[in-house]
Amino acid sequence: MPAWLMPAMLIAGILLLVSSIAIMVGGESPEVRRARAPDPGLEDYRIPDFALIDQDGNPVDASIFEGRYTILDFIFTNCPFVCPGMNAQMARLQDELRGTGVRFVSISVDPERDTPERLRDYADQLGADPLRWRFLTGTKDATWAIARDALSFDVSPDPSRMIPTKGGGQMVNINHPSKLILVGPDRQVLGLYSYSFEPDIQRLMQRVRLLTGG
Repeated sequence: MPAWLMPAMLIAGILLLVSSIAIMVGGESPEVRRARAPDPGLEDYRIPDFALIDQDGNPVDASIFEGRYTILDFIFTNCPFVCPGMNAQMARLQDELRGTGVRFVSISVDPERDTPERLRDYADQLGADPLRWRFLTGTKDATWAIARDALSFDVSPDPSRMIPTKGGGQMVNINHPSKLILVGPDRQVLGLYSYSFEPDIQRLMQRVRLLTGG
């Protein structure tokens, strides 16, 4: 073998390795890179640290959002206004995005009434897969802080509307977010979608499939 051939082969191998790494790092399509980035105006919004419990009474913290894409909404089980529509879309997305690895989280803004037992019954009524869709409750301060303080949504009592409760009484309505929220694997909020606007739901499904390869 000529003396010059071995160094030449070594250099060629190094160049091939460098090229392969560059392709792997930079080979992501512009479309996927855009999908991974938060929508304009959402750059500063992330899911904060928290301590809640799920519908089975298990403690849950913010790590539930880490390492995966999650669709989040805020609900309460007595809500007769936006919640039925949001829940119907969440149930639909659970079915249509099966196999993508996306997870679903619903956080109650009425934890005084929405006990784990109540949320478990509610989840059963919706056909929620407990391995993919979790319902969280806790203290009012803890649940409201996520939506109001960290994500800048309005969460407040609405005395202008009294609504019936499951126990036969009445309660003051609670203003709360009516968006479906796409959260990235680093807890970054990526997008907000209207549950009642079909083009938004289609965009959400397309984005999840693009991000997950599903």
